[in-house]
Amino acid sequence: MCGRATVVNPDGITEKLYGYTKKFTPSDWKPRYNLNPREEIPAVYYDPFLKQRVLRPMHWNFIPSRLANRYRVAEFDAHYSAFNARIESVASAPTFQEAWRSQRCLVVIDGIIEWAGSKRNKIPHLLRHPDRAPFAMAGLWNRWHDANTNEELWSCTVIVKDADQWYGRFHDRMAVLLGAESYDGWLDSSLTHGQLEMLTSSAFHADDELEYFPISTLVNNPANDSPDCLQRMSDTQFASLTYRERERNAQMDLGI
Repeated sequence: MCGRATVVNPDGITEKLYGYTKKFTPSDWKPRYNLNPREEIPAVYYDPFLKQRVLRPMHWNFIPSRLANRYRVAEFDAHYSAFNARIESVASAPTFQEAWRSQRCLVVIDGIIEWAGSKRNKIPHLLRHPDRAPFAMAGLWNRWHDANTNEELWSCTVIVKDADQWYGRFHDRMAVLLGAESYDGWLDSSLTHGQLEMLTSSAFHADDELEYFPISTLVNNPANDSPDCLQRMSDTQFASLTYRERERNAQMDLGI
């Protein structure tokens, strides 16, 4: 799954790489070192009203259009985790099926945070491009709008699939990561066939595109959001954590 990310350099999401011709970004668009679901995450999509590709921060938990008012939006957001959409059911699930047909997006980040190790001693790792460039996850977007108050909320979800061997060291599910050669095909809503095959076969991460290393346990707390969260864990710190884990397992085996 994908439930924690980084956007250390939001200005690195350039027009040249992602092809957008308009952007809606706040003046204080700041780096995020520990970005969580239900917070704003950058997304690039084709806007059918503006007739152009747009970059916009979106609420990272998909909000259906059918919700009647802000109260219902808040209720759905609090009780339903729609920040990931399973590839096996995304085309037919009531929450996502309309967006699947025509509202595809690139959810753009520059790092994924995952945990590796046993359940009792998971160590956080940062997965990123070696040159720290942004990369894209396949996603879906939606615009919720209240006609009475003219309020709106743009939201998105990340499509996830079974992890392959490379990613399986962290989790049994993974975000669909797309290479630049797939961006246009994914965003083109006129293409109605082949999307599932594109997502299933995508393996952008597995050919030395991403590196990974252990980072500070500060990132375990979702409230922490500073450069210190991504501080590379020293070999000594890593060895200490893994030694304590081996010692704990040995004690459990002995019934201590």
